[in-house]
Amino acid sequence: MLGESERRAITRLWQRKLDQDAKGLRQAERHRNLEPPSAEYLCALAADVGARRIVEIGGSSGISTIALAVAARETDGRLTSIEIESSRQAESRETLKGLSLDRLVHYVCDDAGNVLPTLGELDFALIDCEKEDYIRFFDLLNIAPGGIVVADNILSHSLNDYVTHVRSRPGVESTTLPIGKGLELTRVVP
Repeated sequence: MLGESERRAITRLWQRKLDQDAKGLRQAERHRNLEPPSAEYLCALAADVGARRIVEIGGSSGISTIALAVAARETDGRLTSIEIESSRQAESRETLKGLSLDRLVHYVCDDAGNVLPTLGELDFALIDCEKEDYIRFFDLLNIAPGGIVVADNILSHSLNDYVTHVRSRPGVESTTLPIGKGLELTRVVP
């Protein structure tokens, strides 16, 4: 579970995101982060299912990275954090180093489409990137039986095409949770 130092870091990053939103900065200039309640949920879920091989697609400046690194610490696992924006990833690196979580994270600054085919089997994945890439990246994931894929922004962005796509796949169970901006939780049936 998240400790006080991790929660403080998440609160700081979230407040900065809210400040950027209030200033009306262009989307490309804003840090786009997972909501704190979603981070708490992801941390607990990934740890509870014993996920050791974890990937996040779209780490931004680090809220989801903190949550999933804490889960990896609890499961003796490792997180691969994929972010295409180097400045956002640099901030995440610095934050996680300050929390002594950096040893649990392998950072990759690249398009996830280039990285996912190289990762092998995974226990847990978070998709929180450009919405038009959700289906493509879901299809590139190699999720182990019993593994979980969580996609953020399902309700806030009305990602019905993604939901329909994952629910039409054989061998998966999927549901939408009204946490944060909406999480689609998809489990590969063992």
